[in-house]
Amino acid sequence: MNDFFYITDLEQLRVFSDPLRVKILWSFYGHEKTGKMLADEFNMAPPKIRYHLTELERVGLVKVVRTELKNGIQQKFYLPVAEKFSLEKVSSLLNGENFSNLDDVLKENAFYALEEMRRNLAEASFEKHELLQISYKVSLTRQEKKELAGKLTEIYEFVQQKSNRKTAESTQNYYINLTMFPIVKDPKA
Repeated sequence: MNDFFYITDLEQLRVFSDPLRVKILWSFYGHEKTGKMLADEFNMAPPKIRYHLTELERVGLVKVVRTELKNGIQQKFYLPVAEKFSLEKVSSLLNGENFSNLDDVLKENAFYALEEMRRNLAEASFEKHELLQISYKVSLTRQEKKELAGKLTEIYEFVQQKSNRKTAESTQNYYINLTMFPIVKDPKA
């Protein structure tokens, strides 16, 4: 499984723009699952999950990693093609296309990222000086927001480069979440 997969065409984006499919992708946590396992997990009908898995597989977002015969039925075990999916390269594809639920998908992705952070934090064992957390609300001009987004992108590219390198030195895995979004001003303020 790759670390990152870049959504690069409109059909992938259309398939990815369904919030249930995002939930399915996030639910694997590196463990292969069948459609039945996912249906049980989501308390949904297996044919509905199978349909969404077929769509994800058709555009290359999941793949069958193995099959197993159980009680005469061929079971397919799926995994996403990557741990993380990036929409970084799709803005140029949108060209006036209507992806009305893309905002919902992005929010769903953010919620799952927070859930993954919560899960990783709960499982982590570290000294308090090893945790770096910065949460901050700030008012920015458009230009300042653009500059900050550029700096966060630089950090992301640095981290991505480090995660893909080979080194003889001992390494430690870290969980990093970079998130920035506009918030509605408090009307009472």
